Amino acid sequence: MTDRLTQLQICLDQMMEQFCATLNYIDKKHDFETIGEFEHKMTDKHATVASAEEFSNTIDELSTDIILKTRQISKLIDSLPGVDVSEDEQLRKIDILQKQLLKEEDEKVEAVKEKEKLLSNLNEVTSLFVAGISKAGTTVDSKDDPLHNDKDTSQI
Repeated sequence: MTDRLTQLQICLDQMMEQFCATLNYIDKKHDFETIGEFEHKMTDKHATVASAEEFSNTIDELSTDIILKTRQISKLIDSLPGVDVSEDEQLRKIDILQKQLLKEEDEKVEAVKEKEKLLSNLNEVTSLFVAGISKAGTTVDSKDDPLHNDKDTSQI
């Protein structure tokens, strides 16, 4: 989800597109009107004039869309931080958040140090274990090795 400022910018862009689309519709689909009573009504054979009812319905729909977008923009503006908060309160909140961030960063540094220490300990233990296994494999005499002992241990 995007932040409120990005949402606001998107809504403003959409509203501008709606304005342009509405003006384009009016420009392309309007009917010609006479200015005075002795003037002839103009016509254009290339124009696609909408019927009065269709033109009115479409203008109502387009204007409703613009009104809804305006309300959406108003709600986004009202939801922005600082609308009802003084500058001092905003600065105090920023200061508190900065202190929290520094505390979290310190905890992160300590956690990384602890991880490195544990990793080092694990490497030491692993090295000792591997060294012990390799020593055990080379120093075992066949006479001490129970697997290679020729003595019969079943009677013991």
